[in-house]
Amino acid sequence: MAGVDDIRDILRGAQALLFGFGGRMVARVILVLAAARLFGAAELGVLGQTAAYVEIIAAIGVLGLKRGLLDMLSFNEEQKISVEQRVLEALGVTLMVSIALSAGLLLLWPLVLPGNANLLPLLFFAIPAIAFTEVSLAAIKFKRVIKWDVWSRGFTEPWSFLGLALVLYYGLGVTEDGLVIAYVGSVCISALTVGFGLVHTYGARALFTSRPSLRNMLTIPRQSIPVGITDLGVMMLRRIDILILGQFVPNTGVGLYYMVQQLVTVPQKVNALFEPMISPVIARLHNQSPNNRIRANLIGICRWVFIIQLGITIPMLVFGDQLLTLFNPSFAVGWLILAIIVMAELIDGTFITTETPLVFANPKIPPILVIMSLGVEMVLVAVFSQMWGVTGAAIGFLIAIIVLSSGRLIMLANRLHIQVITISYLPPLGFALVMVAFLSGARVLVGIEPVLLIAAIVLLSLFCYIALIRRFGLTKSDRVLLRVLRQKKQRSRKLISKTDDK
Repeated sequence: MAGVDDIRDILRGAQALLFGFGGRMVARVILVLAAARLFGAAELGVLGQTAAYVEIIAAIGVLGLKRGLLDMLSFNEEQKISVEQRVLEALGVTLMVSIALSAGLLLLWPLVLPGNANLLPLLFFAIPAIAFTEVSLAAIKFKRVIKWDVWSRGFTEPWSFLGLALVLYYGLGVTEDGLVIAYVGSVCISALTVGFGLVHTYGARALFTSRPSLRNMLTIPRQSIPVGITDLGVMMLRRIDILILGQFVPNTGVGLYYMVQQLVTVPQKVNALFEPMISPVIARLHNQSPNNRIRANLIGICRWVFIIQLGITIPMLVFGDQLLTLFNPSFAVGWLILAIIVMAELIDGTFITTETPLVFANPKIPPILVIMSLGVEMVLVAVFSQMWGVTGAAIGFLIAIIVLSSGRLIMLANRLHIQVITISYLPPLGFALVMVAFLSGARVLVGIEPVLLIAAIVLLSLFCYIALIRRFGLTKSDRVLLRVLRQKKQRSRKLISKTDDK
């Protein structure tokens, strides 16, 4: 069984992020609803393409330090070397590279999206802000502190995006480019939040009295570029499809595709609940070399993500057209697109964690897998978009995700001798099929008009699914772990009670 302390940290991080996940989900749903009805599908399309370009360039500026920094800091700690110095060195390299990239984009932007040339001064700050946020959060997560990730991702970034969009529309009457302006404002506010969190976590004196070494800074890109290629490829897998699609369909079609992507972030973020804490755990275990504990952590986390994400995915599949209609009646035709992308996210979300040990054990493998999958996606999205429009782009994305996930699982088995998929996946899969049958039957009998009744039926099905998982879907390892965690929690409560009595 995986180390209880490791799993407890992972679950503690997931519990904290769940709070932020709820805040982000509410803000994002309201934002997509407001954007679709107030600004229109065409403006959503412009936002999607702008955000794609900015985030791809920012991923280049991060240089793979989102995960690579964790391994560097873990090594420094093992060798009794200052981690604060390494943090400042990483941030210095990232800011220099991202500012240079942002300046270069100023020259190319009029060619890429000529309609947004008036936003150039504002867009200049978006790339350094995103890069700074990613590297700072990696440094904070190394300390196993998760609250700043919660605040930035769950509250300041999504809610400031929503607030700025509404102020621009209702207060200033800005409709054209209003979503892009709000987006840039939100990433800058998120960067300020994370900067405060970095100082709070490491201490102002420890950070500002550290003396970064130029020699060390020059070695950082060489150490982190393999991971950077992987992270860039993963980012591009979720961005390049919308850019290619924009060459073959009008902005309204791109807007529909982007809106579906935003809705699918709800199940997609399940893995994000565990990732911030499992990365530093695996980084530390890699440097200590207990492979059996890495295996136990991976198997448990992948299966938990699969179970949770499956429960969210099923209602979206059955009632997808009704869900899209809430945002804009014309979007109901996108049900098939939603179904395809949500299935792709189920596959990716379940097995994306398997990439982390590969990054630390053999950094050359993940970039090769990602580049291969990205090539498949670019070709298929271009071909299928010409044939089937927006649906074709979704199919190309699904196939690319299947190729990438299969490659990760094969390499993990060959190089680290870790088999993630086991017979324990069958019970939740069987319960999910029962859930599909129940919801499909309810849809036929009840129809789709009584929204409150449908919501009650979905909640009932989720309750039954969870009950079945608890009764029949937990493995022996799960039950032992939960019992140990429960005992630790009870002991903590007793200790707190005794302290209060004194």
